[in-house]
Amino acid sequence: MSWYVLYVKSGSESQIKKWIEAKFNRSQIYSVIPKRKVPQKKAGQEYDVVKPLFPGYIFVETKMNFSTYYQLRENPLIYQTLNYNNLKDRNMRSFDTILIDGQAETLDESYFFKEIPMEEMFIVLNLMQSNDTIEYSQVCIEDSKVIVKSGPLKGMERFIKKIDKHKKRAKVLLTILGSELLIDFGIEFL
Repeated sequence: MSWYVLYVKSGSESQIKKWIEAKFNRSQIYSVIPKRKVPQKKAGQEYDVVKPLFPGYIFVETKMNFSTYYQLRENPLIYQTLNYNNLKDRNMRSFDTILIDGQAETLDESYFFKEIPMEEMFIVLNLMQSNDTIEYSQVCIEDSKVIVKSGPLKGMERFIKKIDKHKKRAKVLLTILGSELLIDFGIEFL
């Protein structure tokens, strides 16, 4: 089984995850909505907020094929699977042929959905640890160098691009499906 990303209506991720769990057996599809806990201030009060790590995305582990793909597409809130080729957006069907370097080729499944490389998915899974929510990391700064003492960001110092002491957040550069994203994570200073 491999990991894929479903592009869904933003704000309906939990509803779609419940639908997937009801429709499919756990051995067929396992779905995850990575979330992060970050501190937020409002009206002088500081409190914790849980936000989606990637709004509008659900990660699924499955053996993807056209049958599974079309079963998932029965839900109108699931728009598509993310892919590199994006030919699906051009209203092509699985039996269509295209010209590649002057040669006619039949489309295969990779034109409709592309698995996430395990190196990229490993980072996301490692951040989540035991549940879907990424907790705070304990951080200290010594000689302008960030050192993560504990938490999900431990060992990922090379990905931390900026520390915001006022907001108690670290900006971390993650790569998913070839795109680099700068994401805020909650931190505690030691």
